[in-house]
Amino acid sequence: MKSKNKNISNEARKPNLRERVYGIVRQRIQMGLIRLDDRLVDHDIAQEMHVSRMPVREALMQLKSEGLLEGTARGFVLRRFTLAEMNEIFEIRTLLEPAAAASASVHADPKGLSDMKSALEHAEAAHAAGDLDEFMRSNAQFRWVWLTMVPNRELAGTISRYIDHVQVVRLVTMGDQEVRSIILDGMRGLYEAFLSGDTELVRARMLGHARAAAACYYNAYQRMLEPRADAV
Repeated sequence: MKSKNKNISNEARKPNLRERVYGIVRQRIQMGLIRLDDRLVDHDIAQEMHVSRMPVREALMQLKSEGLLEGTARGFVLRRFTLAEMNEIFEIRTLLEPAAAASASVHADPKGLSDMKSALEHAEAAHAAGDLDEFMRSNAQFRWVWLTMVPNRELAGTISRYIDHVQVVRLVTMGDQEVRSIILDGMRGLYEAFLSGDTELVRARMLGHARAAAACYYNAYQRMLEPRADAV
């Protein structure tokens, strides 16, 4: 009987371990800690986290199935999307995010607003200091705060996955000071709208923020992929 209970306990722990690895790796992607040239190898991650390779492999395969990673002969890398795919992702985001943000603003509480303000202030300081890594972390934190206030958790999860999909472009574009300024303006506008309690203002600000971000990302990605005119 003890042996049976032990087996049940082990089976219960296995998905928890996979989920923990999944959460850590996904958070690293969101925070910009995984770069374009980085390769995620299950053996290396397992050693770092002091776990077996199986839950790591399962977590990486889940991230691949969700479109965040792609497999190579030597591990996994951030997925590279085509311009057409990227455009479709941003189109979906502009359809979903304004309604989600408006819904979140109805449920905003003092702690959530305080956390948004804190993340915004950290992003402003990072921008002023030219600290790209901290700016990306603060931007991700700001986004995470308002998403946690969306009552429809399936909607919030869907938006979060689509946001993660453009991480490759984010890594390329956020090094541009002008792009960071545009993103920061959008964050300020959204925070002010949340403070006002005006759901329609939140909806409009989120739509404007999403469109501005899409334009920055799409244009930069296009310049990155298109051959230079003098090389033709």
